[in-house]
Amino acid sequence: MMPSYLFKDASVVFDSRTELQTSFNIMVKDDRITVVTQDPIEAGDATVIDVAGKTLMPGLIDAHAHITGLSLSPKNLTYPAADIVVAAASYLRNCLMVGFTTIREAGGADYTIAHLLKNGTIIGPRLFYSGRALTQTGGGADFRTPIELTDPCGHVSPLSVMSVIADGTDKVREAAREELRKGATQIKVFASGGVVFPAEGHPTRYEFSLAELVAIVEEATARGTYVMAHVYTDEGVRRCLDAGVRSIEHGNFMSRETMARIADAGAFYDPTFISLAQRVETAGETNLPIEIVENLRRTIDRGKEVYTWAKELCVPIALGTDLWGPDAQKSQPREFEQRVDLDSPRNILHSATVVNAELMMQSGMLGTIAPGAYADLLVVDGDPLSDIRVLVKPEQTLKLVMKGGVIYKNEIANRGLATS
Repeated sequence: MMPSYLFKDASVVFDSRTELQTSFNIMVKDDRITVVTQDPIEAGDATVIDVAGKTLMPGLIDAHAHITGLSLSPKNLTYPAADIVVAAASYLRNCLMVGFTTIREAGGADYTIAHLLKNGTIIGPRLFYSGRALTQTGGGADFRTPIELTDPCGHVSPLSVMSVIADGTDKVREAAREELRKGATQIKVFASGGVVFPAEGHPTRYEFSLAELVAIVEEATARGTYVMAHVYTDEGVRRCLDAGVRSIEHGNFMSRETMARIADAGAFYDPTFISLAQRVETAGETNLPIEIVENLRRTIDRGKEVYTWAKELCVPIALGTDLWGPDAQKSQPREFEQRVDLDSPRNILHSATVVNAELMMQSGMLGTIAPGAYADLLVVDGDPLSDIRVLVKPEQTLKLVMKGGVIYKNEIANRGLATS
């Protein structure tokens, strides 16, 4: 039987409030929040955690993570499987310890890693994984050079654990069904070229035909889930919306008119600024060509303009990081500071909690402090509703991490624990 906890005298971040709400008592039993009140609560056999002077908030959600990278390059099929699992375990642990209690994995993770998390062999956030992302021949996640036709085992593959190549409606249906069979909680597709790893040929404005995308969406819908799409271009985003894609990832070169279509469709927009910024910052040590660095800078600037349209049109804005590799993961909390000049602290935090939970079909269960929700909770020094940068340096400000009623980190003075 799991221990119970009473968080006492907490200043709380609530979904609909723009300011901290003070003097709340929160009871956690098993893996759920059971009571949220300003009235006194009898602790009984619960462990009391005095939060006075600190903030209690929902665990953070990263809507776009990649946990199977060993370096900045997703071309990783030649790495031993054990090395990839070790890297994923490190990535997951570090995610949890900086406050991300849930992540949506966007290509590469599979049942093996999910099973290790579930049985407690490794620790980390709740994992919503896509399995292998779907890409067309020559698509954004086909990492072969012109002279590479097959992988080392003789298979036609993108030379990465991140993705699988599929062409034509029958093949994409089969590929989507296979990932869903293996437990994928959503399907990821590459629906345009990229901005970091351009193919030898010109990156396409859109990838997969409308019929192919419709087939993929149909398969996801049949399993009660949805499709998320890597897509940068205006044409690509429009094609995704025509097909019924729920989650538009990146979208830096879409038009305002297309953003309005996202609003009309009830879809979600997930900008991922820190991944691009981090690539620019490390360009010297990774030998990234200057033309790609300049393209990244243009992409970031254009993305900021697109973000303003999303705000104006009331499009649900998610928060994802799109960081690849354990070194890059260290920048995960910096997605918050990337948005400081674009939005209010409340809206940015809303993206990382309530909006992401809704996107992942987990409203009321994740990203909120309410009776019946999972007990995924953080205690921080400072007020993130006044200054979101409180979350950028968790090694200094993050004092407690709880996921599912289990405490994984506790740095509250005197351990903050006393049995009443």
